[in-house]
Amino acid sequence: MKNSFLILSLTAILLISCQKSLFEEFQNTDPARIFTEIWKDFDENYGLFEVKKMDWDSVYQSHFPLINSATTDDQLYSEVTAMLATLNDKHVTLFPASSPDLPRWSVDLDDNGIYHNDVFDLQVIKDHYLTDLHQPSPFIHYGKLDPNTGYIHLQHLDGHWKDYEKAIDAALASFSKADGLIIDLRDCSGGYDPVAQYVAGRFCKESYLFMTTKKKNGPAHNDFSDPQLYYIKPTGKTQFTGSIIVMTSSITASAGETLTLALKTQSHIKQSGGITSGNYSDNPMWEASNGWSYTISIGDYRDANGTSLESIGIIPDVEIASDKSSLQTGRDLVLEKSLEILKY
Repeated sequence: MKNSFLILSLTAILLISCQKSLFEEFQNTDPARIFTEIWKDFDENYGLFEVKKMDWDSVYQSHFPLINSATTDDQLYSEVTAMLATLNDKHVTLFPASSPDLPRWSVDLDDNGIYHNDVFDLQVIKDHYLTDLHQPSPFIHYGKLDPNTGYIHLQHLDGHWKDYEKAIDAALASFSKADGLIIDLRDCSGGYDPVAQYVAGRFCKESYLFMTTKKKNGPAHNDFSDPQLYYIKPTGKTQFTGSIIVMTSSITASAGETLTLALKTQSHIKQSGGITSGNYSDNPMWEASNGWSYTISIGDYRDANGTSLESIGIIPDVEIASDKSSLQTGRDLVLEKSLEILKY
């Protein structure tokens, strides 16, 4: 009996030793620990490995051997960002705040951590196209392009849907005699999906499923919550259901894209402009032991057909290329072409 107890005890100790944390052999700020910590946070929480057909273990094996105790912050930053770049996910951002000489990183930022917008300029529209302009909130502009055509610009979809209700009420009231409407989402870089769902409902004729989502809820790559279904349906006191063009660009992202998905279920709405950004998932923040923080896409978002558009984006019905040089001379060629389509 004593020998059996001893054997069981030794077995338990061995099992505990085999399950030792990946981090125990490293100091809190050891470069190898930091790299492994970041890799493991993504391993347990990133929701798109299956969608992107990623072998995350092999990514680790490619980069980890290049790191040791003498690795500098610059070198660690280079390997971490190279690792994250394999995901091709604009919702993944690294904030090396504890290393002030290093810029924030994402695949759509330049080497100085700056994002460049050369596809849209609201001032051009204000100066050269609108016959009137109203700004009922910092993130909504509306006016008339001509007596029969309204224009709404949505810069983001943050806050609560009630923050948008009065502004859209006012806009739709001013468009009550308009035949057509252009909704400009070309610099709508995100926000909250329930807000996008509410806004879409203000332009809805018929209810449709437009998106399903599921979120990571465990460490295994296939640990997800049950799917949540998103429907577009009429919202608010009134809806504009005349002809609508929704304009998008490569900047249109996240909730801006889920709004586009919802609007495109409607037969009276077409999309023009550029392909959207292709990043949909929620992306909460994590922090490593050295003070670096990073966002992780934790969801798997699909359109109504069950197709993931991550890193793909939504292709317009009429694809129109932006022209930076024309914007600089006060012409918005995407808007002009969209007006032609609307009146066709």
